[in-house]
Amino acid sequence: MNLFNKALLSANPTDSFITPVTPYLICDHFVSTEVYSGDHKYICTSLDLKGNDLLKHKNYEEIQELDIVQVQVDHFDFFYDEILPILSKRNISIILITSQWHLPQVHISAKTDALLNHKSIHLWISQNPIYSHPKYMAFPYGINHYNINMYIQFVNHYVPKPKTIKILNQRSSCHGHLPSNHIRRQYPIFGNDSGPSLAYWTFLENISNSEFVISTTGDREDCYRHYESIGIDAIPISNVSANYQDIFDKNMVYSYAEEMIDMIQNQKIEQDYILPNKDILTIDYWLYKIHDRLDKLSINKE
Repeated sequence: MNLFNKALLSANPTDSFITPVTPYLICDHFVSTEVYSGDHKYICTSLDLKGNDLLKHKNYEEIQELDIVQVQVDHFDFFYDEILPILSKRNISIILITSQWHLPQVHISAKTDALLNHKSIHLWISQNPIYSHPKYMAFPYGINHYNINMYIQFVNHYVPKPKTIKILNQRSSCHGHLPSNHIRRQYPIFGNDSGPSLAYWTFLENISNSEFVISTTGDREDCYRHYESIGIDAIPISNVSANYQDIFDKNMVYSYAEEMIDMIQNQKIEQDYILPNKDILTIDYWLYKIHDRLDKLSINKE
């Protein structure tokens, strides 16, 4: 049985499938406020948090060698300024995960450059990746945890059949905060002219009938549609940066606006359709990837 089918047997999909809140389920400690309902960026779901809340308890001495520490992007500076020096003084190195459901994502800065090469960071794992580096690992955003139960319900009812649509382009939101040069604003075919709003079930049915799905970047490069497509046997076509190849590998067609417009209009694509690797939607797959990266880092260190 593959990892995807095994995950479908889980009583709680959030425990088995990658969502934006997965980092909280695999960490030993977290630096976060979005997990609490009173926060203005609340993740909108309750989690069985087993990690140590470092902001609440301030027990930084509890962090041990190679513990996994999740840091919400909004608290990145606090981690860098307050916790990292303590780790350095204790000569402790950790596995860091940076994540956040809402904007912003981490952006390259003097602090991120310094962190990447800091002795106390054994491995840095991050949603919306910004580096390609042996000590840095891209981590998927996954399926919206708000929709995960309905998505898995659809997958369980999905019966593979011959595809009737070559290249699908359907409704994509064009949020007001997107800059004027964003692909969805600069090319309305990917935004306001991408079609009518659809019920989620209809949205997924259209994807399941398609070989390839236009999946442009949103307010961040990673977006739910990439994963929604792969889970129901469709290959996303996107303008994501090269850093995302560490996540999607051959499970995505990497493209750009003008080429994607030509694909939509002519329903032609040079790549052959192949079934995507749906295992990349599972937590077990990414835990394996993390352990594999750690093994390689240990070998290189020796």
